[in-house]
Amino acid sequence: MKKTLIAEFFTTISKNHFLKSIAYMTYKSYKIRKWKWVFKIENKILDYLNLHDSKIVSFYNARSALFHWLKIIWIKKDDEVIVNGYTCISVINSVIQAKATPIYAEIDKKTLSIDYELLESKITEKTKAIIIQHTFWKSANIKKIKEIAQKYNLIIIEDCAHSLWSKYDDLKLGAFWDLSIFSTGRDKVISWVNWWFLVVNNSDYFKKSEKIKENLIDLPLKTIYQNLFYNVIWYLSLKTYRFFWLWKFIIFIARKCHLINEILDKKEKNCDNNNLNYKLPNSLADLALDDLHLIFFYQKDREEISLYYEANLESNYFKSAFTEWKNEIVNYFRYPIIFKSKETKDEFYNYMKNYKIILWNSWSDTNIAPIWSNIEKAKYIWDCPLSEEIASKILFLPNNKNIKLKHAKIIVKLANNFNKWIS
Repeated sequence: MKKTLIAEFFTTISKNHFLKSIAYMTYKSYKIRKWKWVFKIENKILDYLNLHDSKIVSFYNARSALFHWLKIIWIKKDDEVIVNGYTCISVINSVIQAKATPIYAEIDKKTLSIDYELLESKITEKTKAIIIQHTFWKSANIKKIKEIAQKYNLIIIEDCAHSLWSKYDDLKLGAFWDLSIFSTGRDKVISWVNWWFLVVNNSDYFKKSEKIKENLIDLPLKTIYQNLFYNVIWYLSLKTYRFFWLWKFIIFIARKCHLINEILDKKEKNCDNNNLNYKLPNSLADLALDDLHLIFFYQKDREEISLYYEANLESNYFKSAFTEWKNEIVNYFRYPIIFKSKETKDEFYNYMKNYKIILWNSWSDTNIAPIWSNIEKAKYIWDCPLSEEIASKILFLPNNKNIKLKHAKIIVKLANNFNKWIS
């Protein structure tokens, strides 16, 4: 491989974002916080989801959207919220900041979302809500979980952080329950560094959602500039990828000088982040609108690469995580593969790295991602063995917009040759 390919090269590092970010940091700085784009992108999202009678509240980040949803439903201290046994620490941080207790439910091997057959064993008199996570692009077992929630009169939130564009029974995910959250963070289906939004489908919650929107505060200018500078830094890094040491040096200096911010900061990894009241700034909303127009093209690129993998990968050591998706249209957000053992997974990662192919592993090695999350602070009690096993054996092949079919052919050839290399 002449150039390095990275599975985790975030979705929309582009020339357009590069130029717009520079504009907002210079001659357009007077529009950096407030202008017309937040209103426009919110309406565009509701139109895209075909939820014209719903309300939408935009937040700067994930923890804020989920935290305020929990406040909408009057979560109290010691209430229990059931979460996926294989999830992200930002979900857990929001539950804990709302003074509730996260209860981890085991996953279903076919969906990597909550196993409905085991769900009832986690429900107690303290259970108030269930967060249904559509993991990567695969839909949870919506109908079965809904039956259980109705049986116990529980509130459900649909976590669609990975599933923008995906459909089930011809409905886009996010339309099945009263409340849903979506993400367009820097490593999501489409990306403009940071934006999470809460969609409210039940009119009983409309007034509360409007109250939340009124009380949100402006994001500090420093943080906005860090987000915009992220687009500049990573674009330059992409252009210098052939010179491996150079792009690493650029990122190192940017992080060391705090010119860019991290996806998850130290406080969030320790479930201690309570900065939960920031609204989406205008400059990021402007970038959002550009990318939303391109979502179909991004999806088609990912689909082409993913289906090529599906048809041509032949390995004795791993298999595709998802093999069935009846009644579904999926966005192919990632291409997860599961190995027979953690040791084989680690060998495969290093084997591909030798050929300049860096596989995505942020959701590997721990079921409370990422690996450096504080498991004790997350209140996880090691009672989801399948979640732990899957997390230890999962990797992700590149299928972002920078991966072309010619690259996929090389990746498949190398992956299939792993059989000979390891034996």
